Amino acid sequence: KIDISPVDPHYFAITSYSKVLVYNPIIKDVFKTLSKFQDAAFGAKFRRDGKLLCVGTSEGQVKIFDIATKTMLRILKGHTTATHRCEFTADNIHVASFSDDKSVGVWDLATETRLDTLNFHTDYVRCGVTATGSSDLVVSGSYDQTVAVWDRRTKEEPVVKITHGAPVEDVMLLPGDSLLVTAGGSYIKVWDITAGGRMLTSLSPHHKTVTCLCLADGGEAFVSGSLDRQAKRISTSDFSVTGSMSFPSSLLSVAVHPNNNYVVGGMADGLVQIVERSKEKVVDGVTVDSSRERKKRNDSRYLRFTHFTPAPGDIIIDGQRRGHEAKHDTYLRKFEYTKALDSAINPYVQRKSPEVAHTVLYELMRRGGLEIALAGRDEKSLVLLLNYVVKNFTDSRFQGVLIHVANMLVDMYLAKNDNSEGVKKLFNTLERKLERKILYDEEITKLQGCLDLLLATADIGIQSSRIEKELLKAKT
Repeated sequence: KIDISPVDPHYFAITSYSKVLVYNPIIKDVFKTLSKFQDAAFGAKFRRDGKLLCVGTSEGQVKIFDIATKTMLRILKGHTTATHRCEFTADNIHVASFSDDKSVGVWDLATETRLDTLNFHTDYVRCGVTATGSSDLVVSGSYDQTVAVWDRRTKEEPVVKITHGAPVEDVMLLPGDSLLVTAGGSYIKVWDITAGGRMLTSLSPHHKTVTCLCLADGGEAFVSGSLDRQAKRISTSDFSVTGSMSFPSSLLSVAVHPNNNYVVGGMADGLVQIVERSKEKVVDGVTVDSSRERKKRNDSRYLRFTHFTPAPGDIIIDGQRRGHEAKHDTYLRKFEYTKALDSAINPYVQRKSPEVAHTVLYELMRRGGLEIALAGRDEKSLVLLLNYVVKNFTDSRFQGVLIHVANMLVDMYLAKNDNSEGVKKLFNTLERKLERKILYDEEITKLQGCLDLLLATADIGIQSSRIEKELLKAKT
């Protein structure tokens, strides 16, 4: 679980097994670690003022921490099994907890007492959210495929009951608290609470289970993450997909910076990827590090010695331009494996120097970074890579590496349902080339066997003739 503080400097709370890491985006490093847990910790969530943090535990307790001092202020005890999600209410003095004991609890921070116990679900309650406009409105989602909207003033029964149709992985209220978004299975559904839970739309932007939701662009959009390694940006105006981002592994949690400066993804393999929005610096109307600015800087450097006149007796040495480092070498030096491979499979480089891409692929194999470089590719870069593999597959110089690369590409992308016709055609071409290669190898193996037989027979004939000569010599 990843949560971003709503106040500056917008710390990231990253929950991973038995600790919570608080990451500072300014210094770009972890600056606090909360580890006062006997076993696993779940679902760390900032309070709306950014001063406190609530964390669920595998024992069912909810622990409250002060971010400034890392002090554990409260332990809320009452749940009998793991509490996977917790959140502060809008008044900042209560906490709602969502537990595997099928109940929802509301706690008073000052006294550490349980004020309300909300029972409706028949399976694990793995997600929930509190309203921003009212401290009495709580929403819970369960693996029994239902979502309940609770009003603490009438807590005997949910005021709205919704059936999602699949185990609910995450729920989210849009700004205004009138629209509810639920995620479960491969579907995302939007409901109108004020209309009694009427479904407005159903989306299926992912082909695997949707695991997380978060707001973006100040509520103008929300982002969904899935086990298919994709994060999709969905507009709240017409609920259309307006952007996507690929990650190296299956997404379990995603969060977007309030100012859209960062997108943070937590993955199933335990890694966290922080993607920062690129910024362009403009000086005197010219973008720094643009081709125009670099040309201007280089021209000034060469003009420094234009009017130099050597004196009598001076030894003049011809200046030699220093060789430039290739792009793929620069990216490899920075461990940016995906960019290194992209620069090597550029159409011009493929045509002029196909051995460059082979060298980069071999180096990525040697470093153990080939899977990282191949994963998470969009259609354009995948087509370039498949073109290179198909074109050079039968080249004996590159065959050993390309067979391994082709095997990984088949495992990663062949089974995807959203492949374009161009990608499918390239995979079919690769299959035909592989079949022809197998037939050639079989024929060559047969030919080699025939040659070995002929050579062996020739050796036997030579050896027998020598024996006969020795026998004749012995008789004489």
